[in-house]
Amino acid sequence: MSWVKNEAGFRDFLSLVIVHAPDEFPEEDFLEPEEQLTLDMAFKELHIGVNLLSAKRVTEAKRNELRSILQKAHSKYFEGRDVEAAHLLQELEAIAFKSA
Repeated sequence: MSWVKNEAGFRDFLSLVIVHAPDEFPEEDFLEPEEQLTLDMAFKELHIGVNLLSAKRVTEAKRNELRSILQKAHSKYFEGRDVEAAHLLQELEAIAFKSA
């Protein structure tokens, strides 16, 4: 199941991840157990979202910066540094949607 299909969906999904990561994602009754959102699945979707951002919104250099922030945030969650990871995702949101 794809969670992110456009820029607006990416922004909404990013907010969901910021609030619920690393392991408090809501359980959706319409999804099978293996389809429930996990940290790894969430970050795959976030990478899709970065790729969906329009060229009007971000340059390719800025898109690469966003990818780097995602990688750092994912690593921080695995290190148990959840607050730092969430702050990185908030930074990503500010960069990606600064003109929105």
